[in-house]
Amino acid sequence: MENKNLNEIEEENLNPLQEDLVGILKKNGPLTRSQMVDMLSKPRTTIYDNLSGLINRDMVKKFSRQVNTRGRPVVFFKLHEE
Repeated sequence: MENKNLNEIEEENLNPLQEDLVGILKKNGPLTRSQMVDMLSKPRTTIYDNLSGLINRDMVKKFSRQVNTRGRPVVFFKLHEE
């Protein structure tokens, strides 16, 4: 029997949308929720609910960055580094 690391076991228990989210984050790096909504053509709340599930599993990390000198910081999501 093959030994699997924790990441592989976690990835097996993902729903299809969570698998898609992990895949686009692996391919593209940090993205905003709006970018993921555009890429996957799913509602914002659906994307956010699934991202929250991935954050709770420590697979995705949420962070913000000030893009302009004014206004709110932009929130990004990225894969959690090991």
